[in-house]
Amino acid sequence: MRRLIIRFRFSEQVQVQQPKQLKRFYKEATVEMATNPTNPYHQWLVKLDGKTVKTPSKNTLAVPSPQLASFIAHEFNMQTDNIRPTTMPLLNLAKNAIDIEADDRIRQFMEQSIISYLERDTVLFRENPDTKLYKIQQEKLDPQLKIFNEKFGLHLKTNFGLNIEPLKQQDQIRIETIVSELNNWQLVSLDAKVENLKSCILALLIWNNHLEVEEAVKLSRLEEDFQTALFGKVEGHHDYDENTIMMNVSASKLFAQLIQTQSIAY
Repeated sequence: MRRLIIRFRFSEQVQVQQPKQLKRFYKEATVEMATNPTNPYHQWLVKLDGKTVKTPSKNTLAVPSPQLASFIAHEFNMQTDNIRPTTMPLLNLAKNAIDIEADDRIRQFMEQSIISYLERDTVLFRENPDTKLYKIQQEKLDPQLKIFNEKFGLHLKTNFGLNIEPLKQQDQIRIETIVSELNNWQLVSLDAKVENLKSCILALLIWNNHLEVEEAVKLSRLEEDFQTALFGKVEGHHDYDENTIMMNVSASKLFAQLIQTQSIAY
């Protein structure tokens, strides 16, 4: 492993690990339009047997999009005897976005967490130039880095091994500006992509429709897939890992699309 990044998770996020299971305690999830005194633009509530759902910080689960509310209700209704939080990514994203609005410190931490990935980004990491993996990285990742730099006005360069260079001041300012301009719901969506792909670059390329989710996941796993081809894979583990990442990133993209369909401020 080339790095270890420890992140504080302020509420339950979809993680690449076996989920804990809770007993299903409700019969049906429904969507209701109602006045929300906390935020008048968030008027679509998800209810379980008529009772309002709360976030980990005890805020009402109210979202700005009826489509998003319907998808979240569907996640609840698809649960069987046990509730599996890892199969409810849209719910977790919505909870996080709502709780950010109640505590600006969470947003500040999330912004810094996203930016911190950039120096150690998967797209920037390169193996020894004499290796076969380096040639694969050069072929697959260099074009994405070029597009990213041109699109977002940065000047990032690749790193070899543990020789990680800090961001230049102009790049630091630029990425801080990009992230700070996102609203809370967009920020949560981006954070989920970054967290799963271990790449701010790939996440932002998806965000701006320059890269499809499936391709981004493959690019984020070049090193793992290369090692698997050499030494084999642990039965079930690698497939679970890749499928979970694919689900999480796809959900975060859908989440962003659902909130962008709204003409109102959120």
